[in-house]
Amino acid sequence: MNRTHPDDSDDVVLLDRDDAEYLRDLLGRVEEWLRHAGYETVEDLAEFLNTPGNGRLAAAGMLASLGEGVAWLNLRLADSGRRLTR
Repeated sequence: MNRTHPDDSDDVVLLDRDDAEYLRDLLGRVEEWLRHAGYETVEDLAEFLNTPGNGRLAAAGMLASLGEGVAWLNLRLADSGRRLTR
């Protein structure tokens, strides 16, 4: 494979800043909606994710993962902004 960027590898995906911001905002909106969703919505999600007895745990894990993903993207975007302004 011909690599043109020093960070290129099969394990790296590069996003334009606009795309990363859009993804962060989308994940944040879904996270916020789930945090404020009613009982029935959360139960529906738990049923959808249900593995034997673990639907609620899976729903809680998904919510935590969304929050962590948003935080990670915020850090990476802030870091890239600092590098661009130096």
